[in-house]
Amino acid sequence: MSHRENMKKPEFMSDEDWEMIKDQTSSLERIRRDAKADVEDYLANPEGRSTGEGGPSGLPTLLLTCVGRKSGEKRTTPLVFLQNGDDMIVVGSLAGYDTHPAWYLNVGANPQCWVQRDHNKMAAVARDATEQERAELWPKLTAMFPPWGYFQQQTDRPFAVVILSPTGPA
Repeated sequence: MSHRENMKKPEFMSDEDWEMIKDQTSSLERIRRDAKADVEDYLANPEGRSTGEGGPSGLPTLLLTCVGRKSGEKRTTPLVFLQNGDDMIVVGSLAGYDTHPAWYLNVGANPQCWVQRDHNKMAAVARDATEQERAELWPKLTAMFPPWGYFQQQTDRPFAVVILSPTGPA
């Protein structure tokens, strides 16, 4: 069950950042529209995105492309990620909404996917983190991007923690 209607500004966030986050996550339609624009911007200006230096968020960002479980078409979404050895860790938060993001459902149906980091494109396989991996990764993830911890409190749905393991060039 979502608790988004009762969200209060977290202590770690400025008033300005809080208003921006509330606006950017006000609806699933807004999140999808912004993600589409972010993909276009990333593709037009990929340099530095994987380090966070080239994008507007200042966070390391990759593009995940997976095959739609219903459409069979390739779908691309920008995701903040944590590098963990060769693997990239992403979170299926969808800003605390009660449904998993479509990309997560898609990689659940077909774990073969593609990742773009800056200009570098690679094939990868996606899998859910084990409970032990999640317990080890979650504090690192929320330290990197505190809103994940906050949004996790807004829903009873556990956020997916997904490990993307490179398998070769795209």
